[in-house]
Amino acid sequence: MTPHKTLYLLRRPVGDATPSLLTTDPKANASLVLLEGALSSPITFPGPLYVLQTEEGSQGWPSSAKPISYRELVTLIEEHDKTIVL
Repeated sequence: MTPHKTLYLLRRPVGDATPSLLTTDPKANASLVLLEGALSSPITFPGPLYVLQTEEGSQGWPSSAKPISYRELVTLIEEHDKTIVL
């Protein structure tokens, strides 16, 4: 049985240091996409990390994040079993 893949879309910065839904098992099959409003968040995430490209460029992006287009975001959503918007 294949593990379910979860995609998190983060719309705004994480506001506190308490454990959140982003705390996942490192073995989990999860990915995270930072949308425009979440770029100022200091993020540690065990899975792939993506940033939706904007006209402002790459300022403020985490160094481990891969830039993606809207088309690539749609593909990511299709590839995951569950999408959670935070």
